[in-house]
This record gives sequence, C-alpha cells and structure tokens, in this order.
Amino acid sequence: MIVDVHTHLSTLDQWGSAFTKAFAGAFKSRSIDLAVTPERHWQSMNHVDRAVVFGIESLALGMHTPNESIAEYSNAHPDKIIGFMSIDPNSPDALEQLDYCVKTLGLRGIKMSPVYQDYHPSDEKARRVHRRAEQLGLPILTHAAFHSIASTRMEWANPLLYDPVAREFPNLKIVLAHIGLPWFHDAMVMVRKHENVYADVSPALHRGWMYQTLAMFQEFDVAEKLLLGSDFPISSSEQVIDCLQNINQIVEGTGLPKIDPGIIEGIIHRDSLTLLGLN
Repeated sequence: MIVDVHTHLSTLDQWGSAFTKAFAGAFKSRSIDLAVTPERHWQSMNHVDRAVVFGIESLALGMHTPNESIAEYSNAHPDKIIGFMSIDPNSPDALEQLDYCVKTLGLRGIKMSPVYQDYHPSDEKARRVHRRAEQLGLPILTHAAFHSIASTRMEWANPLLYDPVAREFPNLKIVLAHIGLPWFHDAMVMVRKHENVYADVSPALHRGWMYQTLAMFQEFDVAEKLLLGSDFPISSSEQVIDCLQNINQIVEGTGLPKIDPGIIEGIIHRDSLTLLGLN
C-alpha cells in the first residue's frame, strides 16, 4: 500500500494573498499551480492507495479553507481520502471547532503550523489543542520547515520546539512535515527520541538535501520513522517516489555511502495509517 500523508486542497483565494505572493517569489524557476479543486486532487491521487488531505486556517495570514469543504470531499471518497481539519490555536473557540470537526464532520487529524498560524508550540493556546488531540486520538501534522513569508517567525518552524510538546503529551502522534528542512538533523533527533514523533519526506525534490537527510536517518537507524508525503500540489507522489528511487545517482562515482534500497522502498510502502492510528 502507498499512503501519501501530506496533500493540500485549497483554491488560490483560500491560500491567501500573503502566501501566494511569497510562494511566487520563492519558486521563480518552477511553474506550480496552487489552485486545487476536488476534481484535480482526485485525479492526482491515481498513484497512491490512500491520501491525507487538508487546508490551512491562519488568522494571521488570512488563509482559510473551510473544514466543511475537506469533510465533504473526504466523505465522498471514504475508501481512499482521509480528511484532516485545520485548527488555528489563536481562535478563541479552537476547541469547539475541533470537537465539531470530529463529531459532526468526521475529520480524523489536525493540520497545524506554528509559523503560518503565529503561535509557539508550547503556548497554552497550543497546549489545549494538543491536549484535546491526544485525548481524542487525533494525529497532528505540523509544518516544521523553512518558509518564505517575510512577516512570519522563522524561529517557530524548528522541529526541536516539539520536544516539550512530545514530553508533555507522549501519546500524541506528531508528524513533522518536510523533515524539518533545513533542520533535518533536529528532525532526526526528535523522531529518534520520541516514540510517537514521525517525519514526512515532502517535498523530496531537493535531491541534495534529501540525500543528506536519508543518509543521516540511515546512519542512526531511524529511517522507519519516515513517511511518504508529496505536499501536493507543490509536487506529486510520482515525483517524490521517482526522486527516492533514484537518490543514489547523486553519489555515483564518489566515496559517499549509498542509501539502502530497502529503506527507500520502506518509505514508499510504509503503513502510515497504522502508525498514526488511522486504520
């Protein structure tokens, strides 16, 4: 089974002008269409068996994809699509929204982002969300990597900020998105230390960075904590899988160690749903 744990479903308006402007400046050499309809998302999931999908809610940046839209789409395809809610901890009724998304909409996890939503992971407003997620058995997938919006706090993107979160809520399943790019060392430390902390490999198209990351996870024997993720529409599952399967080309003719093919295939076919309690 192939599971993509990281895909987006948002229109351009829902991404918000701050994000789309910064994104366009950061990806000048690539043409990426951020506008994703349910039809486009569904067609793009042909190469995976299951996919986690979400939008992003950010009061600070004006990002807003209704959780109802994610639920409508995921409920229409329950055998393949797993809907996650996005909850902004800064919202006064964050817990009420969370309960509504679980009990009424049937969403099964939470997409969070300290850097986009402007909160420290150990703030009380975030802790209350983490506490409820642990109580309800909801995994969280959090942006833990660099970004391009000048007004945001880059220091809140580092994976190490989730060390106190994982200590306080040891049963909370946490996925560090993008393996902490460029802080992949810190992401490795986190998944090695905490049983319920994982990382997804999106976007794996930065081949030099991805090789370094896989080599470190291989060296410390924690590659089983890496989950497949595409960050669609930033990249596709096919692109990520191709990058992983050809990653050793980057070290051909050098003395650098190759990545064990078993590790690569393990990432591609990992039973992420069982690991995250989503079966």
